[in-house]
Amino acid sequence: MDISQSTWNVVWHMLDGVFFFAAVICFSAEMVIPKMIADLSDSALLLGLVPLVAQVAWLLPQTFYAKRIEGLAYKKPTVLFCAFLQRAGWLVFLGSLYVWWDARITLPIFFAVIAVNSLGSGLIVPVWTDWYAKTVPERMWGRLLGLRQAVPAVLGVGLGKLIEGVAQAHPAPGRYRILLLLSIVFYALSFLFVALVKEERHDGLPNQSKTSWKDYFRNLALLARRRDFGAFIAAAFLSLVPLTVMATFLTKYGLSYPGVPAGIAGRFTIFYFGAMAVGALLGGAISDRHGVLTPFRIFPALVTVGSAVAALSARPSVVSAAWSLLGFALGMRMAAMMPAVFSYAEPHRRPSYAAVVFTVVGVGAFVPPLLGIAKDANVVAFPHLFLLSAALAAVSWLMFLNLPTPQRPSA
Repeated sequence: MDISQSTWNVVWHMLDGVFFFAAVICFSAEMVIPKMIADLSDSALLLGLVPLVAQVAWLLPQTFYAKRIEGLAYKKPTVLFCAFLQRAGWLVFLGSLYVWWDARITLPIFFAVIAVNSLGSGLIVPVWTDWYAKTVPERMWGRLLGLRQAVPAVLGVGLGKLIEGVAQAHPAPGRYRILLLLSIVFYALSFLFVALVKEERHDGLPNQSKTSWKDYFRNLALLARRRDFGAFIAAAFLSLVPLTVMATFLTKYGLSYPGVPAGIAGRFTIFYFGAMAVGALLGGAISDRHGVLTPFRIFPALVTVGSAVAALSARPSVVSAAWSLLGFALGMRMAAMMPAVFSYAEPHRRPSYAAVVFTVVGVGAFVPPLLGIAKDANVVAFPHLFLLSAALAAVSWLMFLNLPTPQRPSA
């Protein structure tokens, strides 16, 4: 890749990331969606179903799709198709908000849209990760991912104030129409910038089109059984479970405090995404300069502390502090995850390695609904769930401390 094309691609990858994550912030699964569900239902199980439906639809296509896209000379057309599928469902849900606002209708439509959008996200993961690695210089993998998340996270501070103001000024469902419309505009801009990235033709790459499904899945199983890679997957799974549990229930927990204002989710957004910006910047820089596993030896400790802090009280100041620690940790993880996966894989097998990691790690989405059932049955309280998260994060931290440096296999 020549210098001019590298610069061009870095700019458009950066802007894609900025507007994509700005869209995610405006209608976030951590802040806005829990408040919307709370306006429609008091069930903790429904909160737990959000990551479950999203993850199942996200996981199912990845392993199958990696076989098809490995060896493609051009991956950009596939990226654009999947990106459209990933975003289009929100237009349907926005339209429904102008017609219905009833738990019996709005929630089923919402979960159907989440499933379709997540299907697009699952399809895009293996192809986008390889496309990113081939259109961005290797020396910038981690730092660019960090910047892609840090800049919109900084914007998230302002967007958090916007969310707070919209929530206070507009009753449901009007507040959700406004926030989702803004999110859709950002998604459209993100799609435009994806389309501007240039991709060179890749000839001579191994192609799995003639590989039988039996051999293909056997090869995937062999990847997972590689001792160093398998240990990384196990630790990554264990570290993501507490983040998923906290992201699912922490806003609901904060809303339970007596007298909290209607815009409290906006305040949580400010702390969460403000800290995420710093974590993403540091995570990307540390990954590029000090080794891809170094961020993983830091962020689980922050998840441990953040989860333990949340268990102390539902007071807004305490919950905001917990969101800050979790946001910093997630920012580090997001910037460091793909470079770490790349470091285990020979270049032409990146889609398969990514599919194996994200499929196994994503199984953790089955945990929140089970915990939601327990919460609805009054078997456990939210502080108990947060202490469990702290324990799991601490175990994953110890696992990462003992992982060896990744060894890339020969092609």
